[in-house]
Amino acid sequence: MGSGGLAAATSAAFGTALLALAIAPVAAASAPPSAWQRCAKSDTAADDGIAACTAIIDSGSERGDNLAVAHFNRANGWITKREYDRAVADLTASIALNPQSARSYFNRGNIFATLGAQDRAIVDFGSALLIDPNNVAAYGARGLSHYEQGNLDLALSDLNDALRREPGNVRALMARGLAWRAKGEFNLAITDFARVLALNPNDSRAHNERGATLHAAGRLDQAMADFAEAIMLNPKFAGAYTNRGITQMERGNISGAIADFDDAIRLDAADPTAFINRGSANQIKGDLDRADADFGQALRLAPNSAHAYAGRGNVALSRADYDRAIAAYDRAVALAPDLAVAFANRARAYRAKGDLTRAIADFDAAVRLAPLDSLTYNSRAWTYQLAGRDTEALADANKAIELAPANPMAFDTRATIHLKLGAKDKAIEDFRKALALDPSLKTAEEALKKLEAQ
Repeated sequence: MGSGGLAAATSAAFGTALLALAIAPVAAASAPPSAWQRCAKSDTAADDGIAACTAIIDSGSERGDNLAVAHFNRANGWITKREYDRAVADLTASIALNPQSARSYFNRGNIFATLGAQDRAIVDFGSALLIDPNNVAAYGARGLSHYEQGNLDLALSDLNDALRREPGNVRALMARGLAWRAKGEFNLAITDFARVLALNPNDSRAHNERGATLHAAGRLDQAMADFAEAIMLNPKFAGAYTNRGITQMERGNISGAIADFDDAIRLDAADPTAFINRGSANQIKGDLDRADADFGQALRLAPNSAHAYAGRGNVALSRADYDRAIAAYDRAVALAPDLAVAFANRARAYRAKGDLTRAIADFDAAVRLAPLDSLTYNSRAWTYQLAGRDTEALADANKAIELAPANPMAFDTRATIHLKLGAKDKAIEDFRKALALDPSLKTAEEALKKLEAQ
């Protein structure tokens, strides 16, 4: 329903922290010891440390490795102040003076990763590893950069290298769990998150990530337990409330879902994900005004959110405002060309307008993007039969049932197609199966009564 998806942690949350380690001068220093002591504390007392390092650098009294150290330590101060451009400049100067400093490359790589410049980060982490081939943190950080780029095999290779050297590295285990989940290897991801929790049972983030993975694997009750544990350990964990709300929504507890999204928004009103998902819950509840307001707020927070536009389209579709729905879905698919649900729902809007050609084209796109979605096959089957393409309709209805044997609507659709093709007995059988799965299907009940009376 246009959900923004589980609020999984990003590598920024779990990645290797910036290496804010001060370095003492290497050779006999010309600057006073007190200046060096202050310069070395730039990571904890940034302004005073930066001033001391600057005095050392500007004095002209230091050369070579010592000057490299002053630049390195000043960079730590800039990192603490989040003045990353200045930190990069100092680390670049430090590297020029001492090209064998693995920690300078590592710190600069972490800044590039923080800024989203993953290609440059990967190069710097690689340089750090050429100097120090056993640098566990550099393997982990490079793995995270590969993960952010979607290069999951490279990410796993680096994270495996980190864990071979340090099997209990919690950051690497967390990151590898994320990579396994992104590959759809849910059991391997769950195993890694469980290893983290064996090392630190009170890690709320690990409970949240394992919960998100259990949700993805369809193990909703276990997911709920992990989200509850994450919230108990950290009552201000907005993402865990969002994730529990999504799971509640999937279990049909819409009121519980909305309550969780309310808590998430109370804790972090700047996160569009909670607004998107609360909008979806309000739409399911039938409160379209509140749903539209939530999607609007999500778009104010994240103007390029494809999920928020898709949600706004869903509200318009529910109101039978098909032109507005199509416009919203147009924006969604322009922003996220792989968002299958937006194509499928735009297809439904086109179908409602009687434009079956465009509807089928959009269903085709949705099927290509999500080939295991039973609902899309069922919807395309219905559209095919409306267009008189009954053979193709039957093939899609069969596929929908193959993918979801407990979907009553797919049996209802196939029964209608069988009836059009003159297969009365098969139609009766499918209408009966549909009603056995959902006795409230009035159209199936009425059609079955007519057929049995003939």
